[in-house]
Amino acid sequence: MSLTQRPVDPKGNRQYKVITEPLIEPITVSDLKVFARIDTTAEDTLLAGFITAARQACEMYLGRVLISQTIRMTMDYWPSKKIELPFPPLISITSVETIDESDVATTYSSDNYYVVTEAIPGELVVKQGISIPSNTVRDVAGYRIEYVAGYGLTAAEVPSQIREALKLWATSIYENRSLTPEPPPEARTLLDLYRVIKL
Repeated sequence: MSLTQRPVDPKGNRQYKVITEPLIEPITVSDLKVFARIDTTAEDTLLAGFITAARQACEMYLGRVLISQTIRMTMDYWPSKKIELPFPPLISITSVETIDESDVATTYSSDNYYVVTEAIPGELVVKQGISIPSNTVRDVAGYRIEYVAGYGLTAAEVPSQIREALKLWATSIYENRSLTPEPPPEARTLLDLYRVIKL
């Protein structure tokens, strides 16, 4: 299962899509081979795929993204002065726009809001005395927020416990040739330290 496109809000108000995938994975094939005691190069391409699968499953389990990626979230309506952005940690907001029915975008000025990156999940907060964005010309997906989330651009910025859990999960995929939506018990112990319950 991947973050690529999945509904966030059960009422259908919010949808998100990863529009810029991470440039690297939090662990390398060499990391996995040392951990799993694999001494052949014959399956390196397969191992790389297992790492990506484990990372994507890990992100869904945690409710977080690991390596920096750009996410686009659309909303049918703007619910309040404070908007929570799924899949922390939040790094920055790239743009806030209203979209008409011809898909023409109008930018909502960044002077109108501030960003709370320390919050889990991160928050966009419309400033006092400023009106929230309004869109009367489109009923569905008329609001769009693009933002960057993740621990950073390098594997070293991802907490070591998460990277160790990824090795465990990717090793399990390698040994069983299957991926389960829940992490192996040993990995779960490490991941639960970082799991975001509320989205």
